[in-house]
Amino acid sequence: MKFFKFGLGALLIIIGVFVVFWVFVVDRLIENVIEEKGTEMVGALVEVEHADLTLFPSGLTLARLQVTNPENPMSNALDVSRIAMTMDILPLLWRQVIVEEMSVEGVRFGTERQHSGAVPGLKPSKDSSQQSLMTLPAFDVPDIQQILEHENLETVKLIDALKVDVAREREQWNERLKELPGKAQFKEYKQRVKQLKKEAKGGIDGLLGGVEDIQALKKDIERDITEVKEAQRELKETIASLKSRFEQIKTAPQRDVQRLKEKYHLSPQGLSNLSQALFGETFGSWVRQGAAWYERFIPYLEQGDSKAVEESSSGEEDVDFLIRVAKVSAMIEAGEFSGSVHNITPNQAVFGQPLTFTFQGEALKGIESLRLDGRLDHRQPNQSSDQFEFQTKGFKLHNMALSEHDSWPVSLVSGMADVNVNVQLQGHALTAKGSGNLSQLDFSAGSQGDSNPLTTSMSQAVSAITHLKMNAEVTGTVDDYDIELHSDVDGILRDAAGKMINNVTREFSQKLQSAITEQTAKPIENLKKTLGGFGEIGGELTDRLAQNDALLKDLLSQGVGKKILPKKLLPDGLNLPF
Repeated sequence: MKFFKFGLGALLIIIGVFVVFWVFVVDRLIENVIEEKGTEMVGALVEVEHADLTLFPSGLTLARLQVTNPENPMSNALDVSRIAMTMDILPLLWRQVIVEEMSVEGVRFGTERQHSGAVPGLKPSKDSSQQSLMTLPAFDVPDIQQILEHENLETVKLIDALKVDVAREREQWNERLKELPGKAQFKEYKQRVKQLKKEAKGGIDGLLGGVEDIQALKKDIERDITEVKEAQRELKETIASLKSRFEQIKTAPQRDVQRLKEKYHLSPQGLSNLSQALFGETFGSWVRQGAAWYERFIPYLEQGDSKAVEESSSGEEDVDFLIRVAKVSAMIEAGEFSGSVHNITPNQAVFGQPLTFTFQGEALKGIESLRLDGRLDHRQPNQSSDQFEFQTKGFKLHNMALSEHDSWPVSLVSGMADVNVNVQLQGHALTAKGSGNLSQLDFSAGSQGDSNPLTTSMSQAVSAITHLKMNAEVTGTVDDYDIELHSDVDGILRDAAGKMINNVTREFSQKLQSAITEQTAKPIENLKKTLGGFGEIGGELTDRLAQNDALLKDLLSQGVGKKILPKKLLPDGLNLPF
């Protein structure tokens, strides 16, 4: 009897301890495990407000699960009001958790936190800080004064060279004039003519004696005339050569303008893909966030041993943890969408089934339809195959900041979008393709007082866009990928930039022409005046030639010439009055 009483008392004590443990310890223990493992997985604080484990019926209920956004510790990436699940009892004896069905209710995204969810000393599993995928196209109009300060103009070089040659030629011709028959020689000839006239009055002896003198004088004058005429011819050639070079100088400014236009070709850099500049940061942010959460989650699908399992067997008896189906109800700004996730287990290689999920929403506020399907197959971790499909129709867009550059802010005020996205991951190889039709668009672009001709023209073009098509492709790996974006924006903005460049180029050319003309006009005018100095030399030669011709006519027109000199001795074309 004593033994019975002792045994019954011990049993009651054990039951009491179990009850106390169950009531006061188990729930808190579960909360701690979930928070600890979740925090380790996310890289930021995971909190459970309350956990309730029951045996009859067997199940677990979690109230208010908060998952901190590692990129913004004052907000939650995930905020779940209630999670309830039913479990099989017997597998618990073998330390297995088999959840037949899980209900996830009141899922919300981006809710505010009362305190920071950052964990000191614990870094997020992936650095997903914002990075600009592409800078804005650059366009600089060169400063014309700086160009002229650093460039050696052909016009100036030609002017300087011609000035030197003109000065040298003038000096040489001034020396040549000194050597040519001039006033002194002419004075001598006049004296000789005067003397011959005196001798002609002295009778027949004087006439006969003057024949040789007249012939000698005639030859001397004709020799001087020939020499002056040769000098005239050479001077004309010199002047013609200098004038030809001067004519080249007059057209040199145009050649300078053309050369500098080609050298300082006005062409913006980065116009090859303007969709990247306009949508790159927003799209890149989505890709980075998706890649970060994918990398956080995937390791927990590959924790089981990949031991062989019969194809006919589900492998369920060998898994440590399995949720057969989780039904999820989520709240987004547009309303509620729901779906289900099947075969959640870290032992896919053992269980033999991939994780699949489907979410959809209909008649949401601002969205006609929304659907997300996926399959995560890591039964062979080295040959994993994951796929995601996302479709949305009639998605209303509003107040989206596309570019926050101070020099060119752009936002999408409103619009409508139909989007299709397909993501494939084969092992580490990532391929994602997306397409979108955007309509009823209203853009706000640029800032007041913008003086940059490129961003001004781009702002005008973007503001006029009402619809466009867009294609995106992501290739590489989750850690190292390239993003390419193409849309109608590329052609629209290229055309706008092209027109702007034509206008700016025309204005640049006009200013460059004016600046070069202003710099070279006075030197060219001075050079023209310098060339005019050769007219004095030519006039001097003409005067000397005329004086000698007149002297020769005077000589041969005298009576002495008529009597002594036969007509055949007269210069060609010179008729004396006989």
